[in-house]
Amino acid sequence: MPAKATLRHISLEIADAQRSRVFYDRFLPPLGFRRFAAEAEYLGYTDGTMTVWLLRSHAPRIRRRPPTGEEEVIAEHIAFHLPSASSVRSIEAALLRQELYPFFRGEVHPEFRPGYFSATWLDPDGVALELYAIGEGRSARRPARARRKPHRATRPARAARRRRGAR
Repeated sequence: MPAKATLRHISLEIADAQRSRVFYDRFLPPLGFRRFAAEAEYLGYTDGTMTVWLLRSHAPRIRRRPPTGEEEVIAEHIAFHLPSASSVRSIEAALLRQELYPFFRGEVHPEFRPGYFSATWLDPDGVALELYAIGEGRSARRPARARRKPHRATRPARAARRRRGAR
């Protein structure tokens, strides 16, 4: 019988530690993570069980194209499981108040699994970070859309519309 493995840390390359610190200092605390290391070359966050390391890249690396919003699924992403769709919505609202706008706003995705509800952000290096929950019944459901549109905070008017909940 194979041994049971548990994922305890993940490391991501970043281009700029300060820029990533501004993003992750807002994104991870609502998920129970705290920053425990901050140097010019790396950052470390933990929830006591899982650790996220962000390491500054020095060599040119292969860059994939950023998501466009037309994807059904962003193949390479990190997903954080939450207990309910209302938890995802609550954290999404808290991040919106900090002007951290989702790439995909929270919505139900029955095409993935019944009761699947998620929202996705992109970090400064284009890494997709998903918050998701499975279940919670009908209260978690929003009408599914044929295509989801990405959210970009490039103009103040767009940012104001997002704060009001417009797409």
